[in-house]
Amino acid sequence: MFNSEYKNVALAALQSAGYQHKAVFENVIQKAQVLHSKRMEARNVLVEFRDYVRAIRNKPYDIEKILGVIEIRLQKFDSAIDDIKKQSEDDDTITKEMMGGGALAGAGVAAFGPSAAMAVATTFGTASTGAAIGTLSGVAATNAALAWLGGGALVAGGGGMAAGEALLAMAGPVGWAIGGIGIIGGGLMASSKNKKIAKEAEEKTREIQSKTEKNKKEIIKIDQLHAKITDELQSGICDILDNFVSRHMYDHHEFSTDDKHNFMIMNNIAESLSKYMGEKID
Repeated sequence: MFNSEYKNVALAALQSAGYQHKAVFENVIQKAQVLHSKRMEARNVLVEFRDYVRAIRNKPYDIEKILGVIEIRLQKFDSAIDDIKKQSEDDDTITKEMMGGGALAGAGVAAFGPSAAMAVATTFGTASTGAAIGTLSGVAATNAALAWLGGGALVAGGGGMAAGEALLAMAGPVGWAIGGIGIIGGGLMASSKNKKIAKEAEEKTREIQSKTEKNKKEIIKIDQLHAKITDELQSGICDILDNFVSRHMYDHHEFSTDDKHNFMIMNNIAESLSKYMGEKID
């Protein structure tokens, strides 16, 4: 048939782009989850640090100011986590609601479960609706995720939910195998004109490739943030804190010159770590 080879090549490229995107996107989710685990580790270290510094007598006013900043950031982080957990407590209920999403039904709902939603919310912050992804539940959470995957809300210049559905045909972020087949077996094949099919396939391929490149950049940013948090934790805060606690150092007036120097270093590291802990990927 005329243009059939053109069509077949274009559809093969589309499917290939879909599978490539699946691998990259899965990597984004996995790295976001690892980053979230590191954030929680950092949070626990900062709580230990805060409790110790609170107990220090005669500490300088500058230390009080640093402690205040860290306390505010800890409260903000904990509040965000609590909000996400409240909306994710009943995964079965959320899953059933998501299954009511029409075209989304049955397409890997479990993949976008609470742990992944938590990681996405703490890594990327807000959905295209302006609400935190992790604070949404059911269909709202699915729609927000789809809009994000589709490049953002229409009002922000993205493709919106429709683009998310058309590109992914899924309810979970790792449903690309289903999505790739769905695109090929769905609307595109409804046309009897091979050239039109090929053109539409090429257009979708470009959209998918663009999203894949965006995800690759997100991976780099996640890795950089993960490294910052890890470096701050490993650069001395834990060792310094353990040293002070083991020596029962609870009065700043009793600190040696070296102790005061290390104490200030620890406080500065803690302040920096608290900032990275809540930092979002844009």
